[in-house]
Amino acid sequence: MQINSNAQQNNAVYGTTKSMTAKAPISAYQAEVVAVKPLPSITDSVTLSAEAMALSKQPPATSKEAGILPSSPTFINEREKVDNYLEYRKAQAQYQIYSNMAGVATGNSNGISPVTAYYVSNNDEARDALVNSKAQQQQISTMQTYVKTTQSIYEQG
Repeated sequence: MQINSNAQQNNAVYGTTKSMTAKAPISAYQAEVVAVKPLPSITDSVTLSAEAMALSKQPPATSKEAGILPSSPTFINEREKVDNYLEYRKAQAQYQIYSNMAGVATGNSNGISPVTAYYVSNNDEARDALVNSKAQQQQISTMQTYVKTTQSIYEQG
């Protein structure tokens, strides 16, 4: 409601004759405006201190006094932080690789991560170890199936 009354006051100041009357609601949530009361005239005043007045009378600072900032800021120990972050990411990737390889070797894993797949594809020893562990798991699974099948045959007979 204050928006409408402010708009009417602004229209009066700028000399426009467009009235801000209540129109049909645009949405279901818009309330119906019954009466619009104009706001009282409010004036603000600012008091400046003597120091502020003295500073405002001084000429503006030149570029020599202000100093030019570098286009890219330099950080203290920037290289050390980058090196620490790289070491952290390497350690994280190594942990992921070892974790996935251990999961595959024990048969507790459903798959491997992209990091592990990349490592295995570029490392012959790791690939051999992964293939051998999967082959052993397959042999164990086959032997367990054989035992279950033959056990049921011997129990029937």
